[in-house]
Amino acid sequence: MTALVTGADGFAGRWLCRHLLAHGAPVVGWVRRRPRQPIAGVRYRIQDICDPTATAMAMKADSPAQVFHLAAITHVARCESDPEAAHATNVTGTVNVFGSMPSSARGVFASTCHVYGDPRQTPITEDHPLGGQGIYSQTKIAAEDAIRNLGKDVVIARAFHHTGPGQSTDYVLADWASQVRHGADQIRVGDINVERDFSDVRDVVAGYEVLARRGDALASYNLCSGVARPLAYFLECMTTGRNVTVDVESGRLRATDVHRFCGDPGRAVALGWRPLRSIEETLAELAQAG
Repeated sequence: MTALVTGADGFAGRWLCRHLLAHGAPVVGWVRRRPRQPIAGVRYRIQDICDPTATAMAMKADSPAQVFHLAAITHVARCESDPEAAHATNVTGTVNVFGSMPSSARGVFASTCHVYGDPRQTPITEDHPLGGQGIYSQTKIAAEDAIRNLGKDVVIARAFHHTGPGQSTDYVLADWASQVRHGADQIRVGDINVERDFSDVRDVVAGYEVLARRGDALASYNLCSGVARPLAYFLECMTTGRNVTVDVESGRLRATDVHRFCGDPGRAVALGWRPLRSIEETLAELAQAG
């Protein structure tokens, strides 16, 4: 039963490929360019999902039983600087992928917790109104709507914040971990009082696989820990026993930051998904190895 992973060379995509291979699935990975460090066992295809004809031809050739669509422009600043590219990849690309998916296949769409916007209450359930702020979240909302209009057998996964080895330093915890690993005696930060719900990326991709097997078509599921902590807590976990100070840089502060963001994973847990790694273990690994 072949599993297709788009965005197979991205942070979560690489971990998902490893997870699927470990569970015995043949894996085809769609990528924008040849990976510098290909994962043994993955059959890669260089594929532009913005090209509908080429996407349909590739989908027919690969004939997957499962399609995990992770390919997207996820960096918020990049989406804001080029909204047309963000829409082309995140919305049109999603339509091209799932529109050409075999009728017998099951799909999982990697959406995001950011579709909820500034939460009216926490923990956030899947029934919370969508109110994404900014181009990235708006494209994900549009993609979810497009999937429902297609009427295909697709499950929507709304992953909350996640981290782990291999994450780009464009993201806060990976950035801090990189500073720690390089022996910085002063860690550059933004607002460390905001509260976030972080999970290990390996638990999140395991959730994608559970949703592929057990999720309801066109239903949405939060993948999160259900616990929000101040960013200061995560920083402390990575710097315990180290002689470091904290430097709050004005350029890292964002006036639009939501103070508390926490999800309710109950719907996914009811399917049998369980996060297995504590965030403390993940942060220790991140600070040591990257």
